[in-house]
Amino acid sequence: MKNKLTLCLLACLLVLTMLVVAGCSKEAEPTEPSVETWKVTFYDSDGVTVLHEVEAEDGKPVAMPELTKEGYVIQGFFATPALLREFDPATPITADTAVFVAWQSSVEDNRPWMLAGSLRGYPENNWGKIWPQDDFLLTKVEGEFNTFEIVVNLYAGDSFKIAVIGEGYAWDDTASIDASHIADQSESSVLSGGENAFDSGANIDVAEDGKYRLVLKTDAETLSLCKLYCERVGDADPVGEITYDMKLWASFNNWEGQDMTRNGEDLIWYCEADVPEGGGEFGIKNAANGDWFSSEGNTKNIQLEEGHYMFFIELELVDGRPQLKGEIVAEAPAYYVVGTCGNGGWAADANAENTAYRMTEQDGKYVLNVTFTDGETADWADNKVAFKVVYGCGGRVANEFWYGDGMDNITVDPGEYTITFDPATGTVTVG
Repeated sequence: MKNKLTLCLLACLLVLTMLVVAGCSKEAEPTEPSVETWKVTFYDSDGVTVLHEVEAEDGKPVAMPELTKEGYVIQGFFATPALLREFDPATPITADTAVFVAWQSSVEDNRPWMLAGSLRGYPENNWGKIWPQDDFLLTKVEGEFNTFEIVVNLYAGDSFKIAVIGEGYAWDDTASIDASHIADQSESSVLSGGENAFDSGANIDVAEDGKYRLVLKTDAETLSLCKLYCERVGDADPVGEITYDMKLWASFNNWEGQDMTRNGEDLIWYCEADVPEGGGEFGIKNAANGDWFSSEGNTKNIQLEEGHYMFFIELELVDGRPQLKGEIVAEAPAYYVVGTCGNGGWAADANAENTAYRMTEQDGKYVLNVTFTDGETADWADNKVAFKVVYGCGGRVANEFWYGDGMDNITVDPGEYTITFDPATGTVTVG
């Protein structure tokens, strides 16, 4: 009996062992890997309000939701709350992602948007001062909501804005498109931010000549949502002759402009003006086309203290475009004796440091007591001292402010002299 029980137990143990071995030899069934997903959150333009949340598979684009907001249409999707960098719906999602929705008012925009600036090809535009303004109005693009366009010749160095401008040069400050509205803010963009001389938003500067289609997509209620796009459609037409109407544009002439006189055929202009107590600021404008010249790359007005000043500006053509040559001169003028005497710098010696040859006012005339030396003579003047009286400042003298023996220099031997100039008659006497 005992042997039979033992044999039975051995048999059961054998069967159990075989079952275990068979189970261990069987391969484990593979399990499906879990698909990683990321959360994509769509925020309102305030950057806080959540409009929608959706899961996106790792490495795949998100399914864009259909969002609505009463009174608005979607203007675009952006990757930053500042609504500056657009979100590309085709972007693979590899992390939790925030998308910001910009809304455009559904109100139709019927405002008269106008191109206005310093435009080499359109000097008559003159920052929108012409009237009527039809040639520079942007036209509505048929079939596109609140979209306007204009095709224009633009040249490197042109500056402009697009604004609603009424008769009498009345700019609407709430409807002015400056450089902050350029859709393409990359370094390669043909449009970029330029000067901001009047703290009214940076002008839009042009980097490359061409014929361009400017497209403005507007929001009738929110200026910050307006965007300007630029497409090159061809080469720019040849530019006509440059015209000049240089004016001193200053706080001390109520920003109305004071005419400047051209120095012959040279690209030099000058004038005089008084700066009142408390000082003032100025720049110089070519009123024929709106070109602006001042300091720090024409971005800052020049500050002056109270006093009487003479102003000189000299331009040069760089790639066919007028540019400042040196700094604008704004200093107190005086009468000087210049020539082979002193530093022998002629007009360059009409400067405040040349005190030894600056004339002093006496009873409405100007006088200089001077001793000329042998070192101030010149061979070409028959070994005499040659000089004239000039009126100027900062090493600048206009053509009309040279006074001598008629058109000629006055020549004298070395020695002591009293030189007198009468501005009423333009005569110089030597005693």
